[in-house]
Amino acid sequence: MKIVAITPNTPADAVDLKTEDQLVSINGHKISDEIDYTFYSADEDLVLSILRDEKPFELKVEKGLDEELGIEVEPMTMRSCANNCVFCFAHQNPPGVRDALNFKDGDFRFSFLHGHYITMTNMGRKQLERVVEQQLSPLYISVHVTDPDVRKDMLLYGKDDNILEKLEYLTSNNIKLHSQIVLCPGWNDGDILVQTLKDLVAFAPNLLSVSIVPVGLTKYRDNLPKMVSYDKASAKAFIHWFGTRESEFQVDGIERFVYLSDEFFILSGGPIPGNDYYGEFSMIENGVGQCRDFVNRFQASLPMLPDRLKKPVRLLFPTGTLASDLLKKTLNEPLARIENLEYEILPVRNEWLGADLVTVTGLLSARDVVTQIKSAKDIDAIYLSYRMFSEDGVTLDDHTREDIEKKLGVPIYIHHEDMAEILKPWA
Repeated sequence: MKIVAITPNTPADAVDLKTEDQLVSINGHKISDEIDYTFYSADEDLVLSILRDEKPFELKVEKGLDEELGIEVEPMTMRSCANNCVFCFAHQNPPGVRDALNFKDGDFRFSFLHGHYITMTNMGRKQLERVVEQQLSPLYISVHVTDPDVRKDMLLYGKDDNILEKLEYLTSNNIKLHSQIVLCPGWNDGDILVQTLKDLVAFAPNLLSVSIVPVGLTKYRDNLPKMVSYDKASAKAFIHWFGTRESEFQVDGIERFVYLSDEFFILSGGPIPGNDYYGEFSMIENGVGQCRDFVNRFQASLPMLPDRLKKPVRLLFPTGTLASDLLKKTLNEPLARIENLEYEILPVRNEWLGADLVTVTGLLSARDVVTQIKSAKDIDAIYLSYRMFSEDGVTLDDHTREDIEKKLGVPIYIHHEDMAEILKPWA
């Protein structure tokens, strides 16, 4: 691994190390990425094997047990997924989508570091042993189905990847796992789902949870297997069916083992479960509990909301069609009491990906937001959810906040669903 920086006044700075040196090993352990470096540099007495100008040499370093060595190595390159899943979103992207969305992530290291879901099909014995040795826990595993034949049909991996053996190895070695199932009607639901959940229960308590999320489809499925997602009737039916079977998937000592994602409840038109359903909200980043958390945070913020604004203000909040009714129900009455505030929650149809298929805010494009705001001349500001933007600040169709602002000619702000914070500059 190439050394890209050395922190001043650290043990690494005190020895003959230079940027551009190659860090080959530490105490005989090969360094292939920053996780290896962090794990093996924790000891007090280190022998660094270095390659400089193609010439090898060694350096001995002494450091405190809690002291950082002080080396920064080059960033890891993400390993791609080995599957060709029939429901993979990367196969359903339109032209013009940002490049990162066409990459299929299958890297266990990023699962550990950032909570990415992986299938483990491309993990061999060496990778599994490394996870155990370095205790890379928790990991986030997309299981989808455990039946080997159905699994081959859905993942198109071509062979049995021994998912149950891998789960057994990891959990028996105290690696904590969260898992998910992307539920595809007619593929892995019904009796197939029951068997999958019964198989997964066997790995508790180190397998901590199972999240079930509905398959996401776009209108760009040419030459892909026929597939349908959930609508109001089928979501309602699934919730009812699952309620009749849920007792079969209980785990002693765990209040809830299997969670349904928010999308099922919103699609069904039924109520969002209460706090007790979500426990510690540990799966919130996977769409399990986000809606209840939003309602909770908004209700907690009510005492911080102003009674009036300094002057009449009109604000616009574009959102996906899925959550628009929930937002209106939650926000309308409290915000209506604020003097000088006029606002609109605007449901934006996702014409780019498929208006009747894709309804979540996080998959809205800039082009749909811009074209569906009919007139911005009387609007003082538009607030877009952070969910529309990547970590680099770009939308699915590769537009920045500034791009949207320029097109609409109105101040655009990215909000984090904190109404008290949104209104503070206007109060």
